Amino acid sequence: MEFSTEELDFFSNIFTETSNDSMVSNSQHQLSVKTAVPHYLRQVLVDSKLTLLAEISHYQLWFPVSLSISEQGDFSPKFGTPEIIDVNGSERSWRVNTPKNVAITDLYHGEKIELLSLSATGLTIKVPSSDSNYIDLQQSSFEMSLAGDKPLKLELELVRHEDNIVAAKFNNLQEGRESLRKFIFNSHKVKYANFYQDIIL
Repeated sequence: MEFSTEELDFFSNIFTETSNDSMVSNSQHQLSVKTAVPHYLRQVLVDSKLTLLAEISHYQLWFPVSLSISEQGDFSPKFGTPEIIDVNGSERSWRVNTPKNVAITDLYHGEKIELLSLSATGLTIKVPSSDSNYIDLQQSSFEMSLAGDKPLKLELELVRHEDNIVAAKFNNLQEGRESLRKFIFNSHKVKYANFYQDIIL
């Protein structure tokens, strides 16, 4: 295959160090390239709350994305820790069953609590048996330590209970939410290492 003189000129202009923002081949056709985002859009993009969705098997990983602008005017994305959603059946946050390196303490009663499962939205615990079948989470003061990190104060809202098994959701977990997400995400990567073997995170 042979290139015409015009085609060879076109390719040589593409790879030259000095390039113009626009190249005109003739008066009827103009190709222009803009490398900068207009000023009025920059602040909108930087202040936006963006999310990137990655799907691995039947799991959705929702990564929070924040944008900043470098001194050269380039956008620099920063990815946060994802929320992992299990879409097999009904959509819900993925749960770690009997997680290791997690301690739940009932400070009010001075007891360690057995943790059965943990997700980004709540937990399932086994509380000590009592004479009463009534469980009041408001009368307890729970604390959770993730892999030796600083303990997090928990406010729990009862979802359901059967005998001494309690499922509860987190209320107002702003301070420890990122630590919890990191723990859940790392647990997911360990359990499903084969899903992540070709992915760089």
